[in-house]
Amino acid sequence: SKKVRLMWGKLKNIGAGFIIYALLVIIGILLWPYAGTSKKNCLKVIKLYCNLVFWILKKVFNIKILVKGVLPDNSASIVCSKHQSFLDVLILLKVLPEPKFIMKSELSWVPVLSTYARKIGCVNVKRNDKTKSRYALKDAIGKESKNQSGQLVIYPEGTRTIPGQEVEYKRGVLILFSSLNRPLYLVSTNAGVAWSKTGKFKENSIATINFLEKIHYSKKSAKNLDYIRNEIEMNSQKLYKEEFVK
Repeated sequence: SKKVRLMWGKLKNIGAGFIIYALLVIIGILLWPYAGTSKKNCLKVIKLYCNLVFWILKKVFNIKILVKGVLPDNSASIVCSKHQSFLDVLILLKVLPEPKFIMKSELSWVPVLSTYARKIGCVNVKRNDKTKSRYALKDAIGKESKNQSGQLVIYPEGTRTIPGQEVEYKRGVLILFSSLNRPLYLVSTNAGVAWSKTGKFKENSIATINFLEKIHYSKKSAKNLDYIRNEIEMNSQKLYKEEFVK
């Protein structure tokens, strides 16, 4: 009956979510003696966890992962991505050679996750404190300018959004782009359809991450915040509609 199906669907959602987060803690703790020895080993453990999560999503919900476009190599770059779900974070962690994220400072208190984030070079930013955010960005720029490799991921909206929702972009991405003077990759996604921010999984869906464009910094360029936002939002809407109408 419909009631049983609904109950089963809810149980599947809760169970899968629980297993995914429990695995994060278990793998994180058990493999830390190996992951803690180097950034390279830390990334190996993270990518192993991502593969496990993708396998669970495929087996339980038949959710597939699709990555389109030209991915960054391991020279230093910035990745500016739409953010809808924990899933888009995991996809970027898996496919980027050496990812590190600009992340909200609240996450620096989360056990296991914060330890691994520090090891791979993530940067904490206080979202609601403009002065502290600016200092954190300055600090990140100082550290990053010495690096010859790695992809610094920034979420220009500053938080997860619901598929189809558009919000203003924060200027942090432009500050990074102009200060670091390295390629900027624009990335769209519809991952929030497959795994929503409220923890709902959509059966038989495809979570897509699309590397749209690689742009180089130039003072004369018209590729400003509006341009970045339009490119990412238009393509994210397109991906969302493709997945939502199914």
